[in-house]
Order: sequence, then structure tokens, then C-alpha cells
Amino acid sequence: MNALLEIKNVSLTYQTLKNETEAIKNISFGVNQGEFVSIVGPSGCGKTTILSMIAGLLKPTSGEILIENEKVSKITTNVGYMLQRDNLFEWLSVYQNVCVGIKINKNKNCLSKEQLIALIEKYGLSGFEKSKPAELSGGMRQRVSLIRTLALNPKILLLDEPFSALDYQTRLSVQNDIHSIIKSENKTAILVTHDISEAISMSDKIIILTKRPGTIKKIITLNFEKSLTPLERRENPVFNEYFKTLWEELQ
Repeated sequence: MNALLEIKNVSLTYQTLKNETEAIKNISFGVNQGEFVSIVGPSGCGKTTILSMIAGLLKPTSGEILIENEKVSKITTNVGYMLQRDNLFEWLSVYQNVCVGIKINKNKNCLSKEQLIALIEKYGLSGFEKSKPAELSGGMRQRVSLIRTLALNPKILLLDEPFSALDYQTRLSVQNDIHSIIKSENKTAILVTHDISEAISMSDKIIILTKRPGTIKKIITLNFEKSLTPLERRENPVFNEYFKTLWEELQ
């Protein structure tokens, strides 16, 4: 059985008029349907570059990226991208923000109005459909951002440090919320993070990159009970063992 996403011997070199910089070198890994994968590594090692290539925003210098055996050669609605900031439009309501992607893409695979309303209700935003983003908490804004991404019905969600702008307590709560939504909707997700604890608490698998040019140093599969939430994982004795392993690998 082929993975939903396959990265095959991918390298990327940035070219300028004066020189070239090798960002990623010979990266290969697969992500299965429903998996939650985190990518960690030193600053500048190419974590976000990998997400950009999966989304079709950047083209590899060599190698190929496949989603359901089809080569990624341009921007695709098979991929939803959730950035560090929620980027909600402050003058639009919650419901209008959720619908932005659908209006832009007009993709026949998008969720229906009824499905979007059901998601808004399911994930604790019922009664806030007409509210503006300024009236929401940080956690609620992130849920709106995720529902907007889910509205396009992507096969893969890319999360580029989506919790970094939140305070610590809110961050823990939102990690729980977002993880629950992604698992409930059976979506495949790839998270880029600098936070080791975040990666361990949310992931099925963690990919560790070396310093630039980024290569894969190690892939760790986590063996928590599937029913555990990210917060419950943090209280599990195995959590500290994984943390020690990742800390040592990143030194």
C-alpha cells in the first residue's frame, strides 16, 4: 500500500545572482492517511521549505513529491496550509472568514454550507457565526482558521508553527483542540515546530532534520495509546523518555 504523501530523494538549492544555497538535501519519507507527523530541527534547516514544496509553492531542484501517486507540480487544493498567524479578515464575520477559501477557489470538492455550519457548531463556535475576529479568544480564532482550511476539504493539512503566537496556557489548550479536530475529521497533518514537547504531545511520528542543508537524521515513531489527548500524553511517563531522546538528537 502506497503512502498518501511520498517525498522521494528531494533536494532544493536556492539560486541568487552571486551564489547558491543548498537548503534541503536528499530528503525521503512517507506519510500515511490519518497520520500526524511533526518535523523538528535547528533554525534554518529547511522545515518550512519542505512544507512549501508539498504545497506546490516551491519546486524541488531534484527528486519528486507525490500525493496519491500524482506528482506535485503546482499549487494544489489537495493541501491546506495553516500559518503561524490565523490571518483572519477582521472586517468579516466568523462564517464569512470560514467561506473565504471556497469563494476564491470555487473547488467542487469544497464542503457545503450545511457542512461548514455543522463544523462551526461541532467545534464550539455556535452562536459566534456573526461575530468579528476581535470578539474571539486566541483559541477560538485558531479554530476558525482551521475550519477555513478544512472547508476546501484538503487531503493533507500543513501546520507551520500555528501555536507560536499564543501564550503558554492557551497554547496547550489549543493544541488539544486542533489535535482533536484533525483526528476527528481523519485528516493527515504535517506540523513544523521548534517545540519538542509540542511535537511529542501531538504526533504519531517525528522527523528530525540536521542543520542546513537539511537531511533526515532520524525518524521516531511514537507509541502512545491512541485515546490519549496531547495534554494526557504530557502526563504519561513515556513522554519524558521521548523528550530526552529528541533533546539528545537535536544537540
